[in-house]
Amino acid sequence: MRALLLPVVLFASAAFAQITIVNDAPSAAEIGRYQVLKANELTLKLDTQTGVTWSLCQHPKKTGKSTWCKFNANPLPAGPSGRYRVAEAFAITLLDTVSGRTWQRCDDPTPEKKLSWCQVED
Repeated sequence: MRALLLPVVLFASAAFAQITIVNDAPSAAEIGRYQVLKANELTLKLDTQTGVTWSLCQHPKKTGKSTWCKFNANPLPAGPSGRYRVAEAFAITLLDTVSGRTWQRCDDPTPEKKLSWCQVED
């Protein structure tokens, strides 16, 4: 009986070790914080709590590799997950679902022409 019990205990221990969570489980506020979406010609990653946005771009030093290039923007007020959303209208638009403020994608007026968010006047 002992010979049969030992393999079962070892197998159960190994199976349990494979599903052990190393970090704490995310809180409800953290779930859905980031979104990746396709908007026109861009692939965007959005932090829905802070409005920080990145676009998928070519890595400047590694040919054929992609990286995330951060949009230039003034810091926005943080909130819960889902506060900021990106929509495709006439232009790619960032919406603050709390205040209603909006920004449209634009090119930074610098020689690098980085992508930016330009606020739409109310």
